[in-house]
Amino acid sequence: MLLCVASLAAFAQTEKGTQNIGASFAIQNTDSKNTYFNGVGNTTDKNKLNAYSVSANYGYFIADKLDIGVSAGYDFQENRQESDNSDYLQKYKGLFAGVQLRKYILFNDKVGIRTGPSLQYSRDRQTSNFNEESDNVTTTNSYTGRVGLDFVFYSTKHLGVTSNIANVSYSHSKSTGYNTGSANTFSANLVNYLNLGFFYSW
Repeated sequence: MLLCVASLAAFAQTEKGTQNIGASFAIQNTDSKNTYFNGVGNTTDKNKLNAYSVSANYGYFIADKLDIGVSAGYDFQENRQESDNSDYLQKYKGLFAGVQLRKYILFNDKVGIRTGPSLQYSRDRQTSNFNEESDNVTTTNSYTGRVGLDFVFYSTKHLGVTSNIANVSYSHSKSTGYNTGSANTFSANLVNYLNLGFFYSW
């Protein structure tokens, strides 16, 4: 699995009063094929995942090395699973928006980390289809609190790069439609995919 994130943003050095505006793009693609013996003969399973995300963000440094920001974006995902006698297709489309507060800890105002909490609301529509029958539709509303950790490097006063390292999050979601119910999810993870943000500031 490979997930690549490319971002282009206006991102200033970390003085109070600096404003940030930018956008990001993420893409993920997975394609696998497995053949195994089922007791009678060989069976082949194929799995293919395509996903992308786009978002825009704005931030403002309310104090030196402390910014507050807002973001909004769109997610899309398509997951197809095929075997010798079945075909399953799942599609996901979602909108999200959130706010965040981040503290910057830098060495020589060049390299370091940023960390802080964020709150996000998302609404997604998921359709699933088994063997080309009619679509089953589920709509989910989610509220997520997260604390993230990013690596930050500023090559100049106006140019920099960042990469997410780790996240801890808690999410509450409620679904209606084909699947109905609610869920509470806690997760903590180290990021195991490539994600880079490139920034410009004024």
